[in-house]
Formats: sequence, C-alpha cells, structure tokens
Amino acid sequence: MKTNSNNSSISYMQLLEFKLVFPDEIPLSVDEYLKGSNRGDILNAASHFLGFNPNNSKILDNREFLSNFFCAENNDLANYVYGVIKNIEKTGTKVGVINPYSSLSLFECCYKNEEKEETQSNSDFEINLFKAYLVLNSQFTSKQKIAFTSTQDLHPLLINPMELFCMQYPLADKVNYDINRIWVNQMLKATHLFVFLESNEKTAPLLKAFLEFFNKKNWQDFLKSLLPLTNPMKYADNEGFIDFGVNKNDDFQGSCLFIEKFIVDENDSFDENDFLSIRGKPFYKVEDGVYRVIFPLFVVEKIFKGLYFYLSEVNKTLDKPFGNIKSFYGGEFSENILLYNVMGSIWNNKCCKFSGKQISEMKIDGFIDYYVRKGKNILLFESKDFLIKADKKASFDFNIYEKEFKKLLYYEDMPNGKRKPKAVIQLINSIRKILRREFAADKDYKYREVNIYPILIIHDSQYDVPGFNFLINYWFQQEIASLKEEGVYTHNIKPLVVINIDSLLYYQVALAENTPLHNIINQYEIQTKGSINDKSGFDNKKFDKYIPFSYFIDDFFKNKGIAKFPPLLDFVAPLLFSNDK
Repeated sequence: MKTNSNNSSISYMQLLEFKLVFPDEIPLSVDEYLKGSNRGDILNAASHFLGFNPNNSKILDNREFLSNFFCAENNDLANYVYGVIKNIEKTGTKVGVINPYSSLSLFECCYKNEEKEETQSNSDFEINLFKAYLVLNSQFTSKQKIAFTSTQDLHPLLINPMELFCMQYPLADKVNYDINRIWVNQMLKATHLFVFLESNEKTAPLLKAFLEFFNKKNWQDFLKSLLPLTNPMKYADNEGFIDFGVNKNDDFQGSCLFIEKFIVDENDSFDENDFLSIRGKPFYKVEDGVYRVIFPLFVVEKIFKGLYFYLSEVNKTLDKPFGNIKSFYGGEFSENILLYNVMGSIWNNKCCKFSGKQISEMKIDGFIDYYVRKGKNILLFESKDFLIKADKKASFDFNIYEKEFKKLLYYEDMPNGKRKPKAVIQLINSIRKILRREFAADKDYKYREVNIYPILIIHDSQYDVPGFNFLINYWFQQEIASLKEEGVYTHNIKPLVVINIDSLLYYQVALAENTPLHNIINQYEIQTKGSINDKSGFDNKKFDKYIPFSYFIDDFFKNKGIAKFPPLLDFVAPLLFSNDK
C-alpha cells in the first residue's frame, strides 16, 4: 500500500500487485519478462511514467491509464485488469498502478542491461512490461510489510502513527511534492548558498574548484546554464517524458559537456537504496545533443539539493579539504545563514529576537538556535540539518528509524555513560531556563502568562511524512512530564511542531505581513489535538491527525487566499544578473 496525501487530507491507496491480477501464475523476474524487448521502449516507458503529475495526473483514472497502456489487440486484458481493480475498490480502498518506486526500479533494471535482439511482438511486449511492473509493485509492498511487524509491540499510542510513518517514509518525498514550489525554494536556497560560499574566506577554494569542474566563470553562469534544464519541468503541458535538445550553435559542444555532467552512464553502478545514482544524474543521452529527463523532481533538485554532493566530491580534491563538510555545511550555512535570513525576514524589529550566535556571544550556553518573543508568545527554534543513510531510509523498519532519529534528535548515549542532548532535550533545557527566568537576554514577561512554542526546523522534505511529528512530540511530552515533576510551570507549553524550512522560505512574505506563525501553529494544534492519546484503529479521518505541518500550512494559505510569492525578483534576480552588462 501507499498513502496518497492531498493538502491536509490523507488517504490510503493500494498498489496493484501481481498476485491480484494473475493469481494462478508464478511470477517471473523482471529481467525475464523484459528479455527480447526493445531497450529504448522500456526506458521511454519508465521516463514516461515518471513524468506524470503526482498531484493531478491522468494515471489516477485507472480506466484511462489502461486504455492508453494497452493496444486494441490487448483490449480483453485491459478490461479484465480494470474489473479486478473495480472489485477491490468496492471495499472503499482506491487502487493505483503507477508509482515512482516501480518506475525508477524499472529504469534501473533496463538501463544496466545491454541492448539485445528484439524478439517480442508489440502486443507481447505490452503484456510482459505490465507484468514486470506488477512484480516491482509486489516487491515494494513486500518490503512495506516490515512497517507492520516492526511496530506491533510498540506502546499503543505509537502503533498507528508509526505504521503510517514507516509505510511511507522511503517513498514520500518522491510522491508528495509540488514541482513549481520546489523550484522556487531551490532557487532561494541556492542563491543564499552561493553568496555564502563566495563571501566566506574558508569556502572560496571550494567554490573555485566547483566552478572549474563545471567550466564556469562564476556561480551566476553555473545557475544560468542549469536553469534552462529545469524550466521544462515547470512548464511541461503534457504528462510523460521530457526531452531536452541542445541548440546547434557555436556553444553546442560546451553545452553538451555541461549537461553530460548530469547524465547516467552505462558503466555507472546503481544504488538500489533511495535511487542515489539517478538522483545524482537525472538525465540519459538519447542521441548527440538530445537528453531525456529520467525524473523531473530529481532534475529540479539539482538547483540546490544536488549541490551538496558535487561540493562534497570537489572537496576531496582540495589540498586542504574540510574535515567534515556535512557538519560545516549544516552548521555554517543551514543554521547561521539560511535560518537566520528567513527568521530576519519574517520577524521585524517590533519583537524581541535573538539568533543562536547572539545568544552564544552573551555566554548563555546550551540554548536553542533562534528565540522570538512577540507579546506573550515565545517561539523557540532548534535547527537540525541531517540525513540518515540511504539503506536505513529504505528499510521500512521502525527499529532502525527510532535508533537513528533518537540519536540525532533526542539524545545520544556516550561511551562514558552520559547522554549528549539533542534537539528535544535542547528545547526542554531552554524552556526550563525561560520558565525559571534564567534567560538573561529577555526577562520582560510573566512566566505564567507566556505561551511557549517549541519548533524543530528540518532542512529536507524526506521528513515531511505523516507520523514523524507525532514521534518527536511523543518524546517531547515525556520530557515535559519530567519538567512538571521538577515543579516547573508547564501549562502553557505547546506541543512540539516540526517545520520544514522550505515552508518558512516559501511563505515568508505572508508570515511577515498577514498571519503570524504562532497563529497557524494554534490552528495546526486543533487539527492534531487528541492524537497523542488516541489508541483506536485506522480511518481516513484519523490519518489527518498525523499530517506534517508543511501540508497544513499549504492548505491554510490556499484556503485563506493570502499567500504571497517569495522574493525571487527582489532577492534572487538582482544577484543572479549582477554580472550582466
């Protein structure tokens, strides 16, 4: 099964598996079904499926999908499959056929194989391709069963939300997205990053080596070369694969060399965990000057998200490389640059605010990364830019997820027997200081009258998954109970909210001018209220209690009709074209 998310509503969608359509057949391997087929046709099909709109696609209509997939000669099979789907849907569960996991897996299975003699007829190829796809669907749902077995012995409060989370986590970031919104945020973050790299003495050699690798004079030229490759993802009128043709002008060879930094090669080894190879190289070459998009999402993410991987590789070539570029990247850029800039944009000088750097300079240790007090509302931000390894992400296993997230976001057990505090504990320690009036930077409030909003800022969409916020807040509430036992006044501490920095970036103008963030968090609390104590079974209404804040804020501004466009023209454009004469 997969979970279909639409704004602040969540519902189940069952993947069509091989055994449901062909119960009396023993399935063959994907390679066996594809033997004797045209390699180019398979790659076309995989890229075509990956080009479907994840939010409003024609493939959601199974009748239309099947009629387009099968030719007239296979009409009986198409009708039979549609009948199977309708029988399943009589139970109230929607059925889907196409999904990114199977489409990406199909591409990898085909691309790594050499071109061989074509022996299948067109009608046989359709049937075998369909069976191969159902085998891949079955492999996915088989792995997904670990979500149920790994959560069955949890505390009753955790079973439902953690089943929901574990089922979706490996795939959610490839299913639930808005390509235009991602493009905007990638542009904002990339511009912030390049300005940082250019202005920081430590990172100047890194930026220089990066630009040499791409044969570009400056970062503006790099982005201007990359952006045309991403524009078709935003403006594609028809669903399906997207080809990019290089203009045959004087710079034809240079343009091809640039694009070929992003194409998969037949000698590449594919990593089955989270499709890292295709993430890194989301194009393949059709012919000289013509390149096909494998997955539009991965192409758009090259604008910013993909930069880290290139910077990491270039860093290895430096005479004096950074010892831990991820730590430097996460701390120096994600927190000190990106977080501080967006906080400064949202909250003006009519409130009390301090960055983590300012707080540290006041010799206040162990405090959060950003503090805002507006009237009687205190917002505490703890920023964590982290990733877990791809093989662990792909596990569907709560035991693995809990271990990874706990040491990254709750506490880490040290060899000396002590616990190193992470985000949850850091927020708790800061709350303790505030309610005991030990925060020297701001004491202009009555501790029994303020509302405290603990906020965990994340920097990757892979954590925008139903159930994730529930787990982090579950740990947080355990620590709140301990605070209460200490005699600390805890009545006005709000539940912990996990917020993707992309939500703040995209809505920064509306948050500054129209609706304060804490007001939206109050509305979010109303929708999710009660889920922490709810032990009953699944239903679609209950799913909505576990939605990520990113879904909720999208729906909030859509319904209010007050979302204002991020400052691309005011911030990005002047910097991007500053070298143009």
